[in-house]
Amino acid sequence: MKKWGILLLGSLLGVVLLSGCQSKSTKVAPKTSSASRQSAKTSASQSTSKAKSAVAKRASSKPKAAVASPFKGIVQQTMGKLGGQNSVYIQTTTGQTYQWHNQSQKAASDIKLFILATVYQQVAAGKLNLATTYTLKATDKVGGTGSLQGMATGSTFTIQELLHYMMTVSDNTATNIVIDEVGGISAVNQEIKRLGASQTVLRRKMMDQKALTAGRDNVTSVRDLGQLLMKLWHHRLISTAADTAMLKLMAANTNHTKLPKLLPGTRTVYNKTGEFDTYGVENDAAIFVQGQRAVVLVALSQGGQLSQQVPAMNQLGKQVDVAVFN
Repeated sequence: MKKWGILLLGSLLGVVLLSGCQSKSTKVAPKTSSASRQSAKTSASQSTSKAKSAVAKRASSKPKAAVASPFKGIVQQTMGKLGGQNSVYIQTTTGQTYQWHNQSQKAASDIKLFILATVYQQVAAGKLNLATTYTLKATDKVGGTGSLQGMATGSTFTIQELLHYMMTVSDNTATNIVIDEVGGISAVNQEIKRLGASQTVLRRKMMDQKALTAGRDNVTSVRDLGQLLMKLWHHRLISTAADTAMLKLMAANTNHTKLPKLLPGTRTVYNKTGEFDTYGVENDAAIFVQGQRAVVLVALSQGGQLSQQVPAMNQLGKQVDVAVFN
């Protein structure tokens, strides 16, 4: 009996020990399983994050769709129908910019805008005085547009008066005198370079037929002219005083037969035209203003027909004005 009792006691102890081991095993297992699940969750989260990042990167690398300019159709319907070489630049004070066929073209009298800027840059630097007088010589007189060619030799003018003739009636004689007064062609080109007008060069004086025969002509582009005018409007070209004075001269221009012709009478216009019939050139560079808003509009046309170019510019000016101010 004692033997059986011992055996029974041993059996009971074995059961208790076995039960304890199973209990410990059961308690450890949940901890291991939780860690595994957390690790798996973290890994899955990282994979999802990487996948989203990759998708976002691919999406951001796709080119954005270009926003159609409201001016594109206007330009194509007007200047786009002309023969020869034509280009247009449009920029508003609200940040819209559109250029069409920008290229270096014959400047005609629009080169005078850069000559004007050269004068005021030298005035600002103390190198030139607008009150300085000049006595007209017979050898100064050249043909084309202007009044000085018909004035008496010996007549005197201040530099300021010469600028007035150059900008209001596009006087070629006055322009050539002004070029000499600022130091010649090289001085004007130095100012052109300072202004960053990379497609503009003064290669000859007005009405210099020998230079033309040799293939040297003055050139500019709608972008160079457009950017000059926008800086001028914002008084960022030379100085507030100088830019205001130049705008005043442009406002007195007597030729509004091209871009501004069909505008409302209430619109303020600053512009400079250029013509060269021999090469079929019709140009205009303008600023239209209403209140605090303005638009710069430049159109250059060469190798075309006057009877088509001017009406196209009339419509271009009118339609751009409507698009901006109405």
